[in-house]
Amino acid sequence: MLINIYIRSSFFLIFFIPYSLFSQVNIKVGYIGGFTKADVLNKTINDFNQSFTSKYNGILNDALDEVTSLHGLEIGLRYRMKKVGMELSWYSMSDKSDVFGTLVSNVNFQDKWFTSLTEYSFGLENYIGKFGYGASVGFRTLKIRTDISGAPRKKQTITLESGVASKFYILYQYPGEKVGIAFKPYVQVPLSNFDISNFDQELNVQLDKNYISNKPLDERFFIYGISIVLYNGKQ
Repeated sequence: MLINIYIRSSFFLIFFIPYSLFSQVNIKVGYIGGFTKADVLNKTINDFNQSFTSKYNGILNDALDEVTSLHGLEIGLRYRMKKVGMELSWYSMSDKSDVFGTLVSNVNFQDKWFTSLTEYSFGLENYIGKFGYGASVGFRTLKIRTDISGAPRKKQTITLESGVASKFYILYQYPGEKVGIAFKPYVQVPLSNFDISNFDQELNVQLDKNYISNKPLDERFFIYGISIVLYNGKQ
């Protein structure tokens, strides 16, 4: 995943650098992180952990962790006109967790899960000195993957869902002649749900071959966090 992110980032920067030389366009690149409110997803994870020990009498040495935070890279373009700005952005945040235990048959059980969230968005900002606020609307994609048995370097996509979300944030920016930095605490509110029933099915069928997930199993994936980005050029 990191290689793909770096390739996309390099292409993005190389492609748009000429435009920044001849207009009021700033390239941005930086960190984005957030705490997630994913009640349905985390209930599925906790139910699995509980079933492993209580229903199937296994010993859980390392439980599957809840998806509580995601971290990653944000890149984009900003066109600023005095007190107003427009931004085109892309981000990718991810997290991973392992589960390890022993089944009642004394067979070791091990599994790895990878959760990622990517988004393309368009936003508007208003500046008041070094402070400001903004809002954006974006198209998000949730991807949940797991290792393929016998091929630890390859991953199988179990859940691939997309939807629309809006983001609201405040900002503080410290301008510079060549590089400026901005801090943007935000909340992201989903406008559509993700169906995670495939994840629920794949996770639990490993313990019960007759398991059938309820469909759809909707998750909203509310996020609040911060992005810290660098802008090139005079701010």
